[in-house]
Amino acid sequence: MKTLYLVRHAKSSWADPSLADQDRPLNKRGLRDAPVMGQRLAGHQVRVDAIWTSPAQRAVETAHYLAKAMKIPRKEIELRDRLYTSAIDDLLLEVKYCPDEVKRLLVVGHNPVITEFANLLIDCGRDMEIGLIPTCGIVAIEFSRSSWHQIRENEGKLLFFDYPKKDVTPV
Repeated sequence: MKTLYLVRHAKSSWADPSLADQDRPLNKRGLRDAPVMGQRLAGHQVRVDAIWTSPAQRAVETAHYLAKAMKIPRKEIELRDRLYTSAIDDLLLEVKYCPDEVKRLLVVGHNPVITEFANLLIDCGRDMEIGLIPTCGIVAIEFSRSSWHQIRENEGKLLFFDYPKKDVTPV
């Protein structure tokens, strides 16, 4: 079994228009929501073997807050250039080439592609489409596969979909 946690980065700041898109930090709400979502993951005993993030500042900051809550050292977070993308194929290739010793992978990325990717992977015959992943939203998908390379679209089982404004419910 493989479990993929897809996370849309927390809310970012547009306060400084001179910053390149990749350099935008989290805003006040993002700085509040990211630790809360990290605590929700930790509170439900979510464990991951790897955290991969887009190199964009807002995604890196989000990954740091999630890792801190799950007691994963920052040095364990991997920046992956391909995750700063708008192409589903880039995300799919990145995940498919994840080492198989990683059973549970957390990926921090961007919309709209993170939402499109989640919906591509979820078995719509069994689960409903999740719609738009809000900022700092987390989608957990499980695959009955022994290798990441074997995952296919519409084969994932939706374990949960959580986001900051959602009522806190058991995962």
